[in-house]
Amino acid sequence: MAARKTTHQATAESKRAILEGVLSLAVEAGYEGTTMAAVARASGLPIGSVYWHFQNKEQLFVELLDYCFDVWKEVNPPSGTMRDRLRRSIASSAAASGGSTDPAAAFWSIGLVFAFERRFADNLARQRYLAIRAEMFELIASRLQEEFPALQEDAARDLALDIARMGRALTDGFRVAAAAGDDTDFERAADMAADALEYLINTRIMELADA
Repeated sequence: MAARKTTHQATAESKRAILEGVLSLAVEAGYEGTTMAAVARASGLPIGSVYWHFQNKEQLFVELLDYCFDVWKEVNPPSGTMRDRLRRSIASSAAASGGSTDPAAAFWSIGLVFAFERRFADNLARQRYLAIRAEMFELIASRLQEEFPALQEDAARDLALDIARMGRALTDGFRVAAAAGDDTDFERAADMAADALEYLINTRIMELADA
């Protein structure tokens, strides 16, 4: 029994090591440029071992998405001021899309390819990306809604959804800019975006209070 537990633990650790090892490769090569042979080389394992953990490239990218989502939740806790959280969610991962300093954040740019390319409609990785995108949006909206205790529940929910949509649109736009190599100061852009959203939120709260 103990041997099974050790084997299971080693398997989980091996899988995580492969994911961490190939993440930079996936960011650099993209979905279509990533091959299982290249994954084996990047992880330092025989290709048979890679296939033992992942049936194919689709499953590998599904697992990479889940791994990156776990990392995202770790670095985006429900703490700090609302402005800090808005700023972080808008630009931190977007800025990383332009380089390799944070592969887990940069990996989300690959998701945009899944979103744009309809030919991936039946791809399991695309389906997982869209599911995570929806879950991430709901998590952000729920956290934002908690910031408006003075509003009626429906009004707080609507405001939270509006802000989450705008934040997501800004983040996606910054990711495209980073991937395109635009000359953008993401720190400054993040501050400006957070200032604008904070102003809109305060204005909307006052409008709702006067209604």
